[in-house]
Amino acid sequence: MRKTSIIPSRITWAVNQLRVRPDQRILEIGPGRGVAAELVCNRLSSGTGSYLGIDRPAFAVTASRERNRRHVERQTAQFEQLVLQEIDPNSAGSLHTVFAINVNLFWTKSDQLELGLIRTLLNTSGQLCLFFEAPTAGVMSRLADRLGEHLDHANFVYEVTSEDREGALLLGFRCSPHPLERLLLT
Repeated sequence: MRKTSIIPSRITWAVNQLRVRPDQRILEIGPGRGVAAELVCNRLSSGTGSYLGIDRPAFAVTASRERNRRHVERQTAQFEQLVLQEIDPNSAGSLHTVFAINVNLFWTKSDQLELGLIRTLLNTSGQLCLFFEAPTAGVMSRLADRLGEHLDHANFVYEVTSEDREGALLLGFRCSPHPLERLLLT
């Protein structure tokens, strides 16, 4: 498989928002062809961190593995054909960051199952980061409102970032379980 040298601005922007440290354990939901995974793993390669990418289509998992072959061989990266609900929290361990780029289930689905599972996967200071590229300002506003409602109902606190970058309307949510909930869990 051939890597493209052009990385979409939404992916570069999103990975920069993650603030990856070399010792972090990171899960990406829906890595597609592994472009963000490559950027994340480059930042993990000097430390003890790890990356897990999960996606539903087999072709996406294969493409991600191929693109990130050196990270897979170094055991920094792993790609699995799974849906989020299939992750076993006991085997996944405690994660620093869970992120997704343009994964619609978080704003289109009102079911809180996925957000509850993510909460169990995050360590005490872990964060969920969700990123979207919207085609219009109106869509961005509706997406932000709807996702905000879902996060509120799932007891997450969040900060929203938006940017118009090279004509791309970008929206990011940095989320963590409500602080009072974390106190109750410890």
